[in-house]
Amino acid sequence: MPAKLSQNKIVRFLICGGVTAAFNILAIAVIIKFFKLDQPVLHNIANVIAIEVSLLFSFFVYRTWVWSKSKWKFKEVLWREIPLYHLSCGSVVAMRSLILFPLLNWLGVHYSINSLVGIVIGSAMNYVMSDRLVFKAK
Repeated sequence: MPAKLSQNKIVRFLICGGVTAAFNILAIAVIIKFFKLDQPVLHNIANVIAIEVSLLFSFFVYRTWVWSKSKWKFKEVLWREIPLYHLSCGSVVAMRSLILFPLLNWLGVHYSINSLVGIVIGSAMNYVMSDRLVFKAK
């Protein structure tokens, strides 16, 4: 990747998002195969576990390559940044699930396009909250 492009925080955010999405897909597959989960309810449990593991993975990926700080303060990361990151990601999921998807569905937007719009808006929200709240320099 050209140096100028790799210095752009938004580009790094998008690349790291792709890496963490791939990690999530790999995580759920490994959990299902390793534990031989063969029922829908067990798949859903694997999904929840994969989401949490991927969320923690994405936190450290973003903290390292997008919002890198000179020092990692263990207490700040554990008690401030990780909980705020969970809160910001949770608010994006809530917005997509409770507001955006139902609204676009009501307007007759196909579920695939609806999901794509949700991903784009959710990614933008996640970026802004991560930049201004979670990883904000003190």
